[in-house]
Amino acid sequence: MIGPVIHSRRSRTWPVELDVRHLRLLAAIANAGSLAKAATVLGLSQPALSAQLQRVEHVLDRTVFDRDRHGVHPTALGEVVLNHAREVLAAADDLELALRRFHAPEGLLRIGALPTVVAETLSEAVAATAPERPVAPITMTDRAAVFSALLDGTVELALYVDHPGHELLAPEGVHLLPIGTEPIFVIVSPDHPAAGRGEASLAELAGSTWLTTAGGDDELHDHLADECARAGLGTITARAVEPVVLRQIMRRDPRAVALSQSLGSRTAIPGSLVALRGVPLRTRHLLLWRDGTAVDVPAVRGGLMTAIAELAATRHRLPAWAAANPGWLGT
Repeated sequence: MIGPVIHSRRSRTWPVELDVRHLRLLAAIANAGSLAKAATVLGLSQPALSAQLQRVEHVLDRTVFDRDRHGVHPTALGEVVLNHAREVLAAADDLELALRRFHAPEGLLRIGALPTVVAETLSEAVAATAPERPVAPITMTDRAAVFSALLDGTVELALYVDHPGHELLAPEGVHLLPIGTEPIFVIVSPDHPAAGRGEASLAELAGSTWLTTAGGDDELHDHLADECARAGLGTITARAVEPVVLRQIMRRDPRAVALSQSLGSRTAIPGSLVALRGVPLRTRHLLLWRDGTAVDVPAVRGGLMTAIAELAATRHRLPAWAAANPGWLGT
């Protein structure tokens, strides 16, 4: 993915970069002429798309589209941004396609995945179902690019995630199969009131300093905001920072709270890990494939389920919680 494209010098609640995924979103809205149609094209719910558009407009400090009963229309600023966006997106698409196809051997099976711990198991699961074809995994950080890659045949299968209230609406020609749902925990500062408690409710985290990783999942940010509002915390302020900065803040701010998937990497946690009572925050893992794929998708899903269970045995962030709460992804 190419980016960042535009930077704002102002202090912002959400990521201050306007990069390729944001430009794709603006182009899709302009091409569709309405938020509802653009949401279908992008595989998003309309509220999720509206929230992402609001963040982009917040970064630019201006509206990009005027809305009326007939749909959306670019403002003067929107025309400027969209003119440049089309050039950037065309170049980015050409570059990504060229890189993926460079040196591709005959019969290569290309698979895409958003960067998650679960994605580590995908190549092996696919290879087991098609031993005669070499498998090439492609890490994809741009959600819209996942659909484009599936539809143009760049990849035949992809691993994707969504969240409650922001479920994927697959575009025509793309199919989905759920793998399982993973709980999201929180990491709190060692001096946070919830540190060492093992479990807390979202309501008990009122007044916390919420942190997210810069360039992370916008839909996860929206899911967090929705659930905090539902828990009575009102509109939360979530600061997006680089991982090294997040660690520094966790050490300095006794109210700091960050999100953590239950299946973790091998990096050390910069604080105390706490499960959320009732599991209000969760991630759903999905397999996506295009019409006409030769991949045995149900067999891949079965292989993934086995591999994820093995992964969870050594990489679950809270093994005791997993043992007491069976039925989640990897347990």
